Amino acid sequence: MDVLFLDFDGVLHPGDVWYERATQKISLRSPFHELFESAPVFEAAIARYPNVQLVLSTSWVRTLGYTRTRAFLPEPLQARVIGTTYEHPEAWRFDRLSRYDAIALDVKRRRPTRWLAVDDTPGWPESERDALALIPTAIGLACTAAQAELHTRLAARFP
Repeated sequence: MDVLFLDFDGVLHPGDVWYERATQKISLRSPFHELFESAPVFEAAIARYPNVQLVLSTSWVRTLGYTRTRAFLPEPLQARVIGTTYEHPEAWRFDRLSRYDAIALDVKRRRPTRWLAVDDTPGWPESERDALALIPTAIGLACTAAQAELHTRLAARFP
């Protein structure tokens, strides 16, 4: 099984996203950008890898739940989602774990053949850096250099 761990904020759109509990409204506070604006770019990038399945590593799952979070993705991406890192029995600790640690726990539990994380969170151990397509928070995959990074990492991890 090939798995790609997908973050939303800072990847599929800029990272300046806010959730207002009272209204349950999600808003992007980056002028000239839209939520999920780069989902088509991401979808096109992974189209060459039909066996790659998605695991949601976004904090949206903790806030909105799995089903509601998954529904924000375009249908072709929804069809690839097999779960979330928040399914782990110790997910309650994830607020205190780094993104890398949360993904590492999921890798240990899920045991994929190959895996890659697409995320805007730095601080990964150097030994695992090749398992991360690091995307710039301010613009996400709207950045052409980030798109090139994603293509490079996909080709290296899922030959």
